[in-house]
Amino acid sequence: MATPDFSQLGGNANSDADKRSFWSRPEGIAGLIAMLAVGGVFLYRINDILAWLIRVTENTLYLGGLLAVLALVVFLVTSKDIRTGVFFLFKSLMRSLTGTIIQLNPIAIMKIYVDDLKDKRQKMNGQIDQLAGQLVKLNKKINENNEEIKQKFAEANKANSMTDKPGMREAASLATMEGAGLQEMNQKLLPLQRNMKTVLEFMEKVNKSSEYIIKETEIKVKLKETEYQIVKESSNALRTAVSIFKGDPDKKFYFDESMEYIQDDMSKKLGEMKRAMDLSMDFINGVDIQNGLLSDKGQALLDSYNQGQFKLIQLDAPEPQPTTRVMNAPKDQNYKNLLD
Repeated sequence: MATPDFSQLGGNANSDADKRSFWSRPEGIAGLIAMLAVGGVFLYRINDILAWLIRVTENTLYLGGLLAVLALVVFLVTSKDIRTGVFFLFKSLMRSLTGTIIQLNPIAIMKIYVDDLKDKRQKMNGQIDQLAGQLVKLNKKINENNEEIKQKFAEANKANSMTDKPGMREAASLATMEGAGLQEMNQKLLPLQRNMKTVLEFMEKVNKSSEYIIKETEIKVKLKETEYQIVKESSNALRTAVSIFKGDPDKKFYFDESMEYIQDDMSKKLGEMKRAMDLSMDFINGVDIQNGLLSDKGQALLDSYNQGQFKLIQLDAPEPQPTTRVMNAPKDQNYKNLLD
């Protein structure tokens, strides 16, 4: 008997549902509606979302820059080569600055050093006075303790001699204890007193030595100041002497320019003079010729005068008559000889 096929009992409902796409199913439709709603909200709030994204991007870039700067600082701090280079650079700058300050006025710096030594010596004198006062107080305290010890031991002896009275043993014991305590104090104060005395003696010696050192330094500064002043004046004098030969570059420039201008102006004027002389040479030659002619004419008149042949002009002399008459003479003929 054949086995019946029960797979067909439910109909084809499941197979049809499997064949449909996701978006045609109920869950697909619900998902589509949710996506449309999210898209609508996104489009409605797109300006706020974009502003938020821009802020996030800016903050991210800002954070990246800060992290890069922090990493650079950590590298510079932890790198031995960088620290060594910065140290030598700082040292070089400070040395250059110090050299510049020293070059401005080295004598003043030396005098400031001497004044600083004097201030320290004065301060040390005050400390010596304070230490001497403390030593006096300490000596006085030890002496007072010694006197009080004697007093306490005297009281103890007196109390021991009166032991038959009540309380004398306790008083003697108390006085003995106080005397012993004062003695122990003096025993501890004595090394301190000796140490203070030694320190005071040493500081007195240092004070005296510092006075000699300061005096010697002052003498050296005065000597160096005198030497430096003499050398500066000598150098200035020598520089002045050398500048006579070499000349100041700026002043020599103006001197050379002035010299060149004078040379050009002289050449121009000499050229103008030569041209004027060339142009006037013909006139001068004509004047010389006229002067020569006049001189010859004068000499001839002088010879004629010496020979008695020279005739002076007579005012009452008759006017000479021309031997021939020109016919039809121009009207101005009589005026032509007016300018001869």
